[in-house]
Amino acid sequence: MRLKPFLPAMVCRSGLAKSALAIALLSLLGACQQHTTKVPMGAACLPGSPEAKRCRDVVITNNPDYPESQSPQLTVQAFDPSFEAIVGRTPQLIPLATGFGFLEGPVFLKDKTGPGGVLLVTDQIHNSIYAVRWNGLINGAITSQSWDPPTLFRNPSGVADGQTPDLQGHLLSAETTGRRVSITRSLEPNLKGPEPQAPTLVGSYQGKRLNSPNDLVVKSDGSVWFTDPSYGSLQFPPQPAQLPNNVYRYDPLRQQLTVVEGSLVMPNGIAFGPGEKTLYIIDSGAIQGPRTYFPYLPHRIYVYDVSKDGKTLANRRLFANVAPGFPDGMRLDAQGNVYVGTLEGIHVINPKGKLIGKFLMAKQTANLSFGGADNNILFIGSSNSLWAVKLNTKGLVPVRTRP
Repeated sequence: MRLKPFLPAMVCRSGLAKSALAIALLSLLGACQQHTTKVPMGAACLPGSPEAKRCRDVVITNNPDYPESQSPQLTVQAFDPSFEAIVGRTPQLIPLATGFGFLEGPVFLKDKTGPGGVLLVTDQIHNSIYAVRWNGLINGAITSQSWDPPTLFRNPSGVADGQTPDLQGHLLSAETTGRRVSITRSLEPNLKGPEPQAPTLVGSYQGKRLNSPNDLVVKSDGSVWFTDPSYGSLQFPPQPAQLPNNVYRYDPLRQQLTVVEGSLVMPNGIAFGPGEKTLYIIDSGAIQGPRTYFPYLPHRIYVYDVSKDGKTLANRRLFANVAPGFPDGMRLDAQGNVYVGTLEGIHVINPKGKLIGKFLMAKQTANLSFGGADNNILFIGSSNSLWAVKLNTKGLVPVRTRP
């Protein structure tokens, strides 16, 4: 009888860890954090490892207390009135869940009817994708009834990183060790269990395997634009890079893959500007591998003009240098402001490249996405925790409906 591993997981996932009974149980059986630290991570979670299946045993604490040791109140730095208008007078950042390894790739898919939907996030440390049922705002606010506890959606995931929906609401995932972009056309099999794997949308260029797709966006013509740095080969030597660190455009109708940018050191986050007239691409070349930082290498966001036929890029120019650390994932709001994950949280930069405000998080913040029925909820993956904040603006890209 596997009582010892089961009870801590049950207590932590149910959110009962604040009760006296739960505290007593956890004292006898080991605290939630102690249980979590026993779960393998990194290379031990890759297929073929004898410990890989244990990477599914991560203990997630739903609806945790706001971490008082980090900050008693959301720390917002406003440098321009336009940012104050976005966050409002009393912004409320809500911790949805904690206990993950390292979160990336949040993507929201709404239900066909009603205010609800599904939020999917990737945990790179444990080679997993998690699903969070989103029930919507309660009387206009995010409350504990707005979401259900996270559940394991897929493991292994190809160490999925960035994610986005296509125009039909299918889930596209950039897989680091899978070395491909996968497509999940139906969520139901994985919502019932973490086993089913997604088929490949695109996985090679000119006969060579992709390096380690990192982030991706879908244009209104259905084409998929994605970055392909060599971070996977740096972290996992058995998978050496075979191609330059390119940015690609994939046409799913013609099954044609073309290079649109090949001169960046480490292409990372990617997002279209208003009207898809421009494309923003992050170069995080300052990071060459885990626990490295080279300040003389790029930690920048570039912006390009998109050609009239929507297939090529021109006129690259510097949009912003991002520090401390480096920029990672990014999304835009309806006014064209760029929200980018950084070492200290979220930086918000207006269309002219001016930093107008920050959400200061306690831990490194890699990725974010707009969602909710009205597209005005910013979901944030900050290291081992998932957060949400309601804003007075909407995401630039429309919310997609799950098929």
